Amino acid sequence: MTDIPFNIDELREDIDTEAKLAAGRDGKGALPSDFWETYSAFANTDGGVILLGVSEKEDGVFEVVGVEEPDRVVQPLWNLLNNPQKVSRNLLTDASVKRYPTGNGRWVIEIEVPCASRKERPVFINGNPLTGTFKRLHSGDYRCREDEVRRMIAEQVEDARDAKVLHGFGLDDLNMESVDDYRNRLSAAKPA
Repeated sequence: MTDIPFNIDELREDIDTEAKLAAGRDGKGALPSDFWETYSAFANTDGGVILLGVSEKEDGVFEVVGVEEPDRVVQPLWNLLNNPQKVSRNLLTDASVKRYPTGNGRWVIEIEVPCASRKERPVFINGNPLTGTFKRLHSGDYRCREDEVRRMIAEQVEDARDAKVLHGFGLDDLNMESVDDYRNRLSAAKPA
């Protein structure tokens, strides 16, 4: 828990940020049912942040509403994260879940979902990897196709071919034109 007020200026939903109201039926707070699709999608893609107690207006701007009783959200989160019938893997630690006061007696809950490792994927929900595995594209969560899920499962048991150290080779054995091409593609795809 932190005493630093939550700052929402210039945040928008995108590939690594999702906002959910989390008000519940009585308006005091509840873990949204569609939280789990986003959790799976972030875990199976590049990770991301889920903001609970924040709504997205029609123009895409976020509005802080806050959650009146954050424990009504956080406790069920931990209970379900550790229930294999709900989600296949808990990737979160205590440091992944933060609470920020909104100034009106309410709280925003920030959940940082890390990217699952190759051996941890797929992260799926509701006990079935073929129907409960999601990925993140732009600002949406999309169900993975069966062939995508099967590839993730296959990669769990395969030793990564690119993780092996090849002895007896040096830089002279590399095609530097291919290396430069790879670097250019990588920097274009991920400038940071």
